[in-house]
Amino acid sequence: MKLLALDTSFSFLNFTLLEDGRVLCCFYEDMGKKALEELPAVLRKFDIKPEDVDAFAVSLGVGYLTSLRIGITFMKTLAYMSKKPIVGFENLHMMGIFTPFEEPKVCLLRVSNTVFYRVFRDGLVGPVEMVKEGIPEGRRVGLKLQGFGELEFFPFSLYGGLWAYKRLKEGFEGDNPMLLEPIYLKPPV
Repeated sequence: MKLLALDTSFSFLNFTLLEDGRVLCCFYEDMGKKALEELPAVLRKFDIKPEDVDAFAVSLGVGYLTSLRIGITFMKTLAYMSKKPIVGFENLHMMGIFTPFEEPKVCLLRVSNTVFYRVFRDGLVGPVEMVKEGIPEGRRVGLKLQGFGELEFFPFSLYGGLWAYKRLKEGFEGDNPMLLEPIYLKPPV
């Protein structure tokens, strides 16, 4: 099974192509605001054709809503038109399950002036929340650039793709593409 995973939660373009659980290609580039405009051209450059893919995975956030909406819509359209499964993944969850740190751990990401987190404790995964009065206790897992941890970068599409592949191999039929939306936690302004 070939699976294409996409993450557009920040200003970078990050996608991974897997085949039978093996990584064929993992692309990451900070393209600034033009990342999504460049997506079709970058896929062509790597000779990735949606018709050759068996399933899709896409990040639902947390992240910048405009870029998430465009990336999610792009992948939902491919899945819907080709009648192939799609799996949504959440990037704080991927950080928590794919970083080999002991629990309790607190995964953190900054989106503009808001910090979002998930707590992993005693084998349980807490909900995505916004930091309001301080960061909960635990090993901080985050991006060094954002000031929260030691990870230089985290390939969300790679781990989201591996997670989605595993779920599909276990019999999950995929999410309903019409119901996939970015994670909204902030009240409208």
